Amino acid sequence: METSYFWNGVNIALSEKELTPSWLCKEAGLSLRTMKNRIKKGIQPRLDEAVRISETLGKSLDSLCKSSERQGESGRTREVPRTKSKEYYDGDFKVPVYEQLFSAGHGQFLADEEEVAGYIAAPENLKYYEGHLAATYVRGDSMEPTLFNGDTIICDNLGYDGKDGIYIIHYKGMGFVKRLKRTRDGISIISDNPIYEPMFEPGDSEDLRIIGKVRFVSHE
Repeated sequence: METSYFWNGVNIALSEKELTPSWLCKEAGLSLRTMKNRIKKGIQPRLDEAVRISETLGKSLDSLCKSSERQGESGRTREVPRTKSKEYYDGDFKVPVYEQLFSAGHGQFLADEEEVAGYIAAPENLKYYEGHLAATYVRGDSMEPTLFNGDTIICDNLGYDGKDGIYIIHYKGMGFVKRLKRTRDGISIISDNPIYEPMFEPGDSEDLRIIGKVRFVSHE
C-alpha cells in the first residue's frame, strides 16, 4: 500500500467532514508546514503522527488507506508523486526491490504494486535466506542515525527471530521500519532518533505484526 494512499485518505476524510488541513494539524498537534512537505515529497508520516491523525479523524489507519484506494480506482483522487526510481544492477545473488513493503501478516511480502521495481545484488552472507528476501527504501528520519531517508534495506519475511533488532512491521494498518525490543509484557517499538517517543504493544496485540528482520543496509 503506497504512502500516497494514506495522505489521499486523509484528504478524503477531511472533505467528507468539510474540514481543513489546518484544523487537522491544530487538533492533532502537528505542524502544517511539515505535513504539507511530507505530502509533496510522498514521505510516510511518523508512526505517532499517523496514529494521531487517524484518531483525530475518527478513522483507523487501514480505513484511511482503503478509502483512498477505492476513490483512486475511479480516478477521482490524485496520488502523491512517487520518488524517481533508482538504477539497480544484477549479480550472482540478487533480490527484488519494491518501493515499499507491507504485509497482512508475517511470512509474505505485499508491495504497493505487484511489479518489481528492479533488483539489487545482495551480500553472499545472506544466501542462507535466499527466497525469503526483498529490498525496499527507508522513508523519513525516525531511524537516524542508523538508517537515513533514501537508504536501501534488505529484509527477510520470516517474522520475529527471537532477538531484538530492526524489523519491518505492519502496525495499525501501515508498514514501518522500527527497532523492536521484547519486554516481559510485550514489545517496545522504538525509533532510533531520540526526538521520537517509543511506543508499546502487549504480547497479544493484534495491531502489531512483524514481517521480518532487516539484514542489510546500503547508504548509497
